Amino acid sequence: MKNRLKLLTIVSSIAFFQTCIVLAVQQPAKDNTSSDTSLHVSPEAIINIGSRRELFVDDFLIAKRKELELLLHLPTQKEIVMVFDKPWEGSGSDFEVVFRDGDLFRFYYTAAQLTNTEGTKIGGHPNYACYAESKDGINWNKPDLGLFEFDGSKQNNIILSIPNFDNFTPFKDPNPNCKPGERYKAVGSGIGGLFAFKSADGIHWSYLSDKPIITKGKFDTQNNAFWDPIRKHYWCYIRDFHDSNGNTTNDTKTGIRDIRVSTSIDFLNWTDPQFIKFSDSPDVALYTNQVVPYYRAPHLFLGFPTQYVDRKFTQAAMQALPDPEHRQKRMKFSPRYGTVITNGLFMSSYDGFNFHRWDEVFLPIGPQRSDNWVYGDGYQSLGLLETPAEDITAPNELSFFAGEGHWKDSPKLRRYTIRIDGFVSLHARQKPGEFVTKALIFSGNALTINFATSAAGSIIVEFQDENGKPIPGFTLSDCDELFGDTLERIVTWNDKSDVSSLIGKRVRIHMVLREADLYSLKFQE
Repeated sequence: MKNRLKLLTIVSSIAFFQTCIVLAVQQPAKDNTSSDTSLHVSPEAIINIGSRRELFVDDFLIAKRKELELLLHLPTQKEIVMVFDKPWEGSGSDFEVVFRDGDLFRFYYTAAQLTNTEGTKIGGHPNYACYAESKDGINWNKPDLGLFEFDGSKQNNIILSIPNFDNFTPFKDPNPNCKPGERYKAVGSGIGGLFAFKSADGIHWSYLSDKPIITKGKFDTQNNAFWDPIRKHYWCYIRDFHDSNGNTTNDTKTGIRDIRVSTSIDFLNWTDPQFIKFSDSPDVALYTNQVVPYYRAPHLFLGFPTQYVDRKFTQAAMQALPDPEHRQKRMKFSPRYGTVITNGLFMSSYDGFNFHRWDEVFLPIGPQRSDNWVYGDGYQSLGLLETPAEDITAPNELSFFAGEGHWKDSPKLRRYTIRIDGFVSLHARQKPGEFVTKALIFSGNALTINFATSAAGSIIVEFQDENGKPIPGFTLSDCDELFGDTLERIVTWNDKSDVSSLIGKRVRIHMVLREADLYSLKFQE
């Protein structure tokens, strides 16, 4: 016999969810607080999730929820993994790209010089594309490649040196029709627009075309391209500017920085870039975009844009921030070099064009130190790496990187970690909360969930038919309580996990949570 809490919860759950009728929408409305949503629309619209993993980054799957909130989780700050202290690097080295390539982790970045440590000089050398690599994604080596000369020597890790060049952004192309000599591709900005590059080994690069592949845009940030194996085309997310009325503008002083997207079948011919859209989010200036298909759920795009905030603060506020003297010196080159502050945000999309953006910070600047709270903080690396936890008995986690100490010599790169799938959760406090999904079809023999509870917390799961009626054998009272903290736990009902009898049927999933976070679910084949 189940405990009293579960029985009381069942009674309230039946009353709350019995009449739920829902629609499978493509993009959820923005809502970061607990809600009681009721959608009265056609019951014939069904979401077929098959056996793909679904993250609770928004309300996409949810028809109703009560006493639950969508909670954004912040990453954990870890160690410094790299210092940009080589003569060819500089105070503006950033735009990092990381990805796993077999047993090797590859790392690309732009070596750029902003001001010097004294704040008396701006620039100094051209921008270079540089390379590092790692066996574990944590400890990095800058190899001497001997490809390009700097200051009379080729003992450096420079992989590309082109006049008027910026933001070199590579990726490994999984397109099955990709030519062997083009297995690695990249985009980078130059005179006339955005150019495409190719490489057979990820080290030696050349132009894929001598003409720019996209010409409409400003491209003055890290532009980002990749192959989509689900939709069978390439995506490219770029930078442009618009005015307060939403029209494209060439005025980079008063214009608002935005993100646009273009697509291509062959990587050479691209559609005209169009604005990405945000549901119920204010129009704010965004710098880097860092959009990637999430490797555990590639139908879902995750983005980590940098928020660009021009504070126009007072002298008193400036004096309260780290190193106001250097800030005032670089403002002589441009006022925004001192007035702008940046940090990282989080967004997600199911179609690549419409995004759910969290307006709260995802990657905060953190406590004031000697060189932070500046324009350049919160630039997250492009790409997520699955890396071991410090405790070898704990599950893997996700690593990414962000720079510190821009505008002075030898800026640093710090590692951050976050739980796998752990960007957002459906969060329940001590008072039990519950939700029911939209009608869906699945394939798989067992339901697994990524979750965490307190010692007193729990999750119980129920299957309902399309009309909200509990299915015998899979009710809340049949479910074996789940508690603990794990990336994957199989749900059982009376010690049985087999849900194959429900494959192909229109069902809803009803869960009751108490002191718990639910990150994702997946039906296991």
